Amino acid sequence: MIQAVRDILRDRSIRVAYLMCLMLGVAYGIVMAIVAIYLNKERGFAETTIGGLAFFFSAGIAIFAIPMGMLVRVWSPRVMLAVALIGYGLATAIFPFLTSFAALATARAIDGAFSVGVWISIETILLMRTTALNRGFVTSLYSIVLAIGYVIGSVFAAGWTHFAPSASVFVCAGVLAIGAAIIGLMQLDRDLQPVAGSGHAEAGTTGSHATLAAGKPAIGAFRLYWNIKTACFTTFTYGYFQGSLVLFLPLFLIDHRGVAEGPTKLLVAFFAAGMALTVVFVGRLGDRHGHLKTIRVLVAFGAAITVSVVYLPWFPVVAVVVFLAGGVLAPVYPLSIALQSIIAEPRDYNRSNALLNVSYALGTLAGPLICGYLYDTYSRGPNGTKVPFGGELLFWQLAALWALVFVMTLAFRRDDPSLRRRRG
Repeated sequence: MIQAVRDILRDRSIRVAYLMCLMLGVAYGIVMAIVAIYLNKERGFAETTIGGLAFFFSAGIAIFAIPMGMLVRVWSPRVMLAVALIGYGLATAIFPFLTSFAALATARAIDGAFSVGVWISIETILLMRTTALNRGFVTSLYSIVLAIGYVIGSVFAAGWTHFAPSASVFVCAGVLAIGAAIIGLMQLDRDLQPVAGSGHAEAGTTGSHATLAAGKPAIGAFRLYWNIKTACFTTFTYGYFQGSLVLFLPLFLIDHRGVAEGPTKLLVAFFAAGMALTVVFVGRLGDRHGHLKTIRVLVAFGAAITVSVVYLPWFPVVAVVVFLAGGVLAPVYPLSIALQSIIAEPRDYNRSNALLNVSYALGTLAGPLICGYLYDTYSRGPNGTKVPFGGELLFWQLAALWALVFVMTLAFRRDDPSLRRRRG
């Protein structure tokens, strides 16, 4: 395992991309740890309104994912990555200084648009610079670097807000993102070329997953989406889950379990730590035994873990379960990236990455809205009073969605190229 990591990190482009991922992960961790509590407790926004702001973030992702994928091809992943990081950094830094809902919503939409540009650019660079047989491993390392950043960022946010205004952490996150953009412009190769065996070269590709792009016409968007539908639906569900949990699990614990605000800011760190512990191992399993099969096993456990939150009255136990959820459910995202990359033709990677990110965006768009409504409607009494043990429906419907993913991975199991190869 260590030698495999060393082999991957010999590539300067991958090293720089991972460093930028780490800085971006810290920025995301800072914002994710504080945003719901900041909006609810310091700005006085109701849960439904918070879900509405999350809607604009996800709408920015969904609307601009396809155009950003096109710009990656037109401008190059390096330039698009730098532009997107700067845009994200500026939108994040000014967020706490905006006073009206319209201004906050616009900032969140811009944040989402540039975020998806960052993701597509980084994922394209990593897919270009690795062989097809190591896709799950490389995308898992990508996720683990982000996870480490989430841990650092959430711990930083929890500590920083003890002696500084909460608004200042948004500025810190913005500065980090802009710093990552500068590093990318200075260190990434101007003429970034695919490695042999990546599946991008028109000749000489190697490995059983590789496909040649030469002479093959591009397929339509709907056909491409259907080919990678299992990866897209899994990613949609992960976005729905992540977008809902990061906003409403802290509020659920504060309102219905009597947990103080401080500890809830560490939930992102627990989730990311669980992810960091397992994601590389899971990625290797996906490369060896099939990405879709591995996803099926993970979501079966994930549904049970999600439901268990309903029955846990103490924060330390909830923290352990969140850690387990990170270890089991977070790896499905890099596995989905790897799965779509071996289904789609290499010439379609910018579009397939964009479709995957649209799916994630639609999940993060629907999740906070639906969960915000469920939480606001079913966790409070007629006069706005707190209902004992309220909010459980939120977790039951999240578990049901993971169960639906399990069923879909069975129904379309032949979408996994590894299964098709074994059966001929």
